[in-house]
Amino acid sequence: MAGRKRQLPRGVKIRQYANSEAIQIAFTYKGIECRETLKLPATAGNLRYAENLRHEILAEIERGTFNYQEKFPESKRAAKFGFQTRRPFMRTLFDEALEMKKPQLKSSSIKAYTNSVELQLKPVFGHLRIDMITPKVIRDWFVNSGLSAKTLRTHRIMLDFTLNWAVQEKMIPSNPSDSLKLEHILPKKQLSSDYEPDPLNKSEIAAVINAADDWYRQMIITWLFTGVRPGELLGLRWSDIDFKNRAIHIRRARVMGVEDTPKTSTSIRQIDMLPMVYDALQTQRQQTYFISGTDGYVFLSKHQKKPFNDHRGLGRAAWNPAIKAAGIRHRNQYQARHTFASQMLTEGNDPWWLARQLGHKGIEMINRVYGKWIPDNGATAYQPKGDWSEVVTNSHAGRTD
Repeated sequence: MAGRKRQLPRGVKIRQYANSEAIQIAFTYKGIECRETLKLPATAGNLRYAENLRHEILAEIERGTFNYQEKFPESKRAAKFGFQTRRPFMRTLFDEALEMKKPQLKSSSIKAYTNSVELQLKPVFGHLRIDMITPKVIRDWFVNSGLSAKTLRTHRIMLDFTLNWAVQEKMIPSNPSDSLKLEHILPKKQLSSDYEPDPLNKSEIAAVINAADDWYRQMIITWLFTGVRPGELLGLRWSDIDFKNRAIHIRRARVMGVEDTPKTSTSIRQIDMLPMVYDALQTQRQQTYFISGTDGYVFLSKHQKKPFNDHRGLGRAAWNPAIKAAGIRHRNQYQARHTFASQMLTEGNDPWWLARQLGHKGIEMINRVYGKWIPDNGATAYQPKGDWSEVVTNSHAGRTD
């Protein structure tokens, strides 16, 4: 009712400001009178909340369990009673954790982790102090992000690294992410991936090879029939090519203009040089060996006669034009790897041999990703199978090293 003085609970008052009002509660702690303002409008419900909060504080003070910082994390008075109030914000911790992580990472991974921090983690958690990160805060992000489980696991690497470091520095007692399992939290749709390999079939392989620019044709043949990753293809040097034993040594990858070791330890490997690859590299030797020499790169850009910096330039110059000229449905360049894997399995080749070619530890990924291309093979003596004479018309029979 207008003009009637509002009846307030004991120890609770309303503070008036120029354009707003807030609730203040008062209590005595360690013989000192304390007043704390709650950033809440003075509604009936908020006044009841303030009264209950004050009663809770008084009870905790009586029991000796009151933690000033937990109740009032923004209060400057907490420090007077020995409570630590200068907890860092997550945005600062992410930056520091990323700098610690960088020496462990390859150049390509540094970019990926940086993007994870800047584009995902900081917008979600950066404005919060480390002590405000609770399992619920993280769980809500998992559920409401709209990201797949695979993507969340990628972003979670830096989140967990940062939180574990905070535990080591005694900023928080434990990692609030530890108890959260995505398979127990996410809806089924988020847990499943709808990604499917989209390899080229035999006729499409032939069309792409025939449509490729003459300068890049041997590279595309090598790519399609080794299954190497784009960075590994770009990192090949002539010293890696063993014509005598028909083998290729994968020792490095070229990513963002920087040469580094391949993706994983098992990616450093020796792979078999299939006949069509042997012929393609013999032809390629005429194009680039005398430009770059034994320690030079096998595949160079057509116009600059220099190695590509990364897969993007490779796609623009070689892969995408060949796909378009072949008149087939567009595929991204990683489908070259999928094409090799699926075709080798379709022809009945041993999954264990294929895993070694691709640089996998075992056949688990082969079974999971390419299972539908695996026929029922017998346990006969193994030789790579498949007749490609009508697909790759690039033979140099009779040529000697």
